This record gives sequence, C-alpha cells and structure tokens, in this order.
Amino acid sequence: MATDDSDSDAVNGGETESEPDVSSLGTGPGLRSVFATVVTLLRGRPSLVCPFAVAGVFGGASTVARLASPYPVGLALFPDRGLVQLSLPLVPRLEPTIEIGPAILSGMKPRFLVAFVGWQALLSAATAVAFAWCLWLAAADTSRIVPPLDRVARLVAFVAVVDGVSLGTVVLAGAWTGFGIGLAFVALLVIAPVFVALFVAPAAIVIDGDDLVVAARESLDYAVASPGTILVILVSLGYVGYALTGVSRLASSPLIGAVLATVVSVTVAGTVHAVAVAALHRTGPR
Repeated sequence: MATDDSDSDAVNGGETESEPDVSSLGTGPGLRSVFATVVTLLRGRPSLVCPFAVAGVFGGASTVARLASPYPVGLALFPDRGLVQLSLPLVPRLEPTIEIGPAILSGMKPRFLVAFVGWQALLSAATAVAFAWCLWLAAADTSRIVPPLDRVARLVAFVAVVDGVSLGTVVLAGAWTGFGIGLAFVALLVIAPVFVALFVAPAAIVIDGDDLVVAARESLDYAVASPGTILVILVSLGYVGYALTGVSRLASSPLIGAVLATVVSVTVAGTVHAVAVAALHRTGPR
C-alpha cells in the first residue's frame, strides 16, 4: 500500500507541478489583495516612511543644486504638464519636479558630461539605498535594520541600469522628434512589458538575495501571474508622484515649492512604491 500511495502521490504531484505552467497567466494576487497588504504593512511599521523621507530631503537638495547649475533643466510641476500624465516608474524618482530636456547631452563639454553622469549615478545610488532599506524593513522575516551591503550593491547596479535606460529614452526621443507621438507609442509598447516583468526584481535582490539574472527570472514569474495588477500599480505610482508635486503651490516661492514638492512626492510615492513591491513579493507566487 505504501508503494501504491507514493506512486499515486508522485503522479498527482507531477500533475500539480505541471498545471501552473499552463494556467499561471493572471492567477496571481489582484490589486485589492496587494493594496490590503500595503495598508497592513504601513500601519504595522510606520518606520517604513523613513528611508524615502531621508531620500526626499536628499532629492530636494539635489533639485536646488540642479536648478542653480548650468545644465539646461526646468521645473515640471502638477498641473504644468497637464492634468493627466502617463509614466511608468520602475524605480522611484528622487527629482520628480525636474524636467531634463532631450537635448541636454548635445554639445556638452567633456568635464560637464562627466559631472552630469556622476550626478546621475549619485542619484541612482541614493535611490537604491532608500529602496533597499524600505524593502528590508517591509520583509517579515528580517531582524536586522540594515540590509546586507552586497544586496544593496546589486540593487544599485539594477537602478543605475534602469535610470540609464530612462535617460537614454529621453535623449533618443529628442533625436527622433519628427516621429512624435508614434515614437512615444512604440517606446511605451516596448518599455511597458519590460518594466512590468522587472517590477518585483528589487525585492528578489534585497529580500531573497538573488543575483540580477535570477531576480529578473523570479520577477517574470510574478509578472506572468499578475500582469494587469502590476501595470495598474506602475501607472498609479507614476501619476501619484506627479500629482503630489502640486503641493508646490502652497509655498511662498518657486524654489521653496520645488523643494516641498520633491520631499512630499518622494516620501509618499517612493514609500508606497517600495511597500507595493514588497507586498506583491509576499503575496505572489513562490
């Protein structure tokens, strides 16, 4: 009987393991489940706000320096770019009020180019540190306050690549201005699936300790299980981050308004972003 039962279990187990490969599309947690987990985490751990509150202050200081620099950048506050704006932030932005023009690299002297690249790299590193810290605090089975440095370093590399691709898209759009909306639509079709597929990768890197390749594969499993949920979260995060910059109108001057908008937007949108990634990682497929 024991042999028969084990054989039966092996057959049933084989059938069970093969089923997700066929029916896994769209079978992950829905938006309501992820939202409930986010609310639970934020209520139970108010300290989750700390990483991106600190990052928001850093972003505000960077914004002031950016506006005073010779680089051709501008302010883009809600609703200056329209009441509705579509963006897909795979990682939080520390300068949500700064608008970098597509021609920013055109004719730039080498020393300014090096400084600009270094500036962007510093922002990417700060974003990754805040992201990793918040993810680590949101993890249920971690007792340490600070994540391991090797995991933070891997997330820094991940964020740097994402930021580089985002900046490259802006520059490329400037070089192909004649194609206008058509190019933007094609870029959205290409970038959106990639960003959806990589949405949970930061949690896999920080919480699970995966390397970049394994994290991307694991994130893809989550994306296949909950593609619509992740897309809605990305679009919502992009809009919330933009809409919150509207608090700048409460300030007495444009510069103070830009700093206030940066701190508020980064703190709220960045925290919710990281906690949403952690929530999906917790409730999704294993």
